[in-house]
Amino acid sequence: MSSSYDVLLVTLSYTVSVMGSFIALVLTKYALMKAQSERGYFRLLAAISLGGVGIWSMHFIGMLAFNLNVPITYDWLLTSASLAIAVVVVYGGFFAITRGDPRLPKLVLAGSIVGVGVAAMHYSGMEAMQLQATFEYDARIVAVSIAIAIVASIVALWLAAHVTEIWQMIVSALVMGVAVCGMHYTAMAAAVFTPNMALPAIDPWAMSNIGFAFAIMVVDVVIIFLGAWSVIFAENSRLQLAVRNTTD
Repeated sequence: MSSSYDVLLVTLSYTVSVMGSFIALVLTKYALMKAQSERGYFRLLAAISLGGVGIWSMHFIGMLAFNLNVPITYDWLLTSASLAIAVVVVYGGFFAITRGDPRLPKLVLAGSIVGVGVAAMHYSGMEAMQLQATFEYDARIVAVSIAIAIVASIVALWLAAHVTEIWQMIVSALVMGVAVCGMHYTAMAAAVFTPNMALPAIDPWAMSNIGFAFAIMVVDVVIIFLGAWSVIFAENSRLQLAVRNTTD
């Protein structure tokens, strides 16, 4: 089966990936400035921002951009499981780099685990596809996609632990967006679809794919706003406490 992509949705998938990556970097930087006992909240928000927005939302919007000229819907249990996998593995990576000194061996090990988790998220998300077709994978391209996921995850954790300036975070988020999208679209290229009319007919969604994608982005913006507000609120509280201590 021949396939194509909606350019608008592909662009949107990259945009949400960059947004999620950027706010995750900001939250991780702020978490590293706090005492160990105060890092949990920012670590969780960072995992949701990168895992839920930067990776999973990018993945699902990228799936919505995929067109086979037949109706495609998704099993919501598997789709939800893929979201949970993304957040959990990224949280594990952030937990590793915000506990103790983020040395290179720890980053490589944590990044490898996260990368395999991201690949599991993607392929479980693909298994959620419901359509009148079967698909199989080119093992070589699958291997390349997993390698990209691992390398991208190691780089992402290294950046999260080391970048400090806003301009560095912006550049890093742009690079991370390319890496996440590169993994996703490489993995999509590994799938070969074959029509199978013996499978149940699929009724298309009432909402268009573009409408669905923008609805997801609205949720993403809310998450990003929450992350930004948390940093601003915490920073204002810190400054007010510093002023009060100086005055006293």
